[in-house]
Amino acid sequence: MVSESAPTPVELDPGLLAFYLEVPRHQIVLLQAFFELYDGVGTVRTLEGDKSVVSLLTTPAQQADCINVLNAIREHVEWQACREIPEDRQLRPTSAQPPE
Repeated sequence: MVSESAPTPVELDPGLLAFYLEVPRHQIVLLQAFFELYDGVGTVRTLEGDKSVVSLLTTPAQQADCINVLNAIREHVEWQACREIPEDRQLRPTSAQPPE
């Protein structure tokens, strides 16, 4: 079951979703450790360490599991969905890719 407090993912391409989260700087490594325990559910990537912004990459097939893990660890990791999607030149939705 997916919680109503779930963040909204951004589709980067048809097989890759990103959740953009704000996490207290001292808890980023803890967030990464939790997702390492749940192998294959998601990968945490720090985008803006000074602002404590991370992306959590997952697949559409793992989206519900990823949200469930986020909600299960909320008492240990004080994450919140980003109000604005950060500028991330390496991971942008395919519709936002500049023409070549």
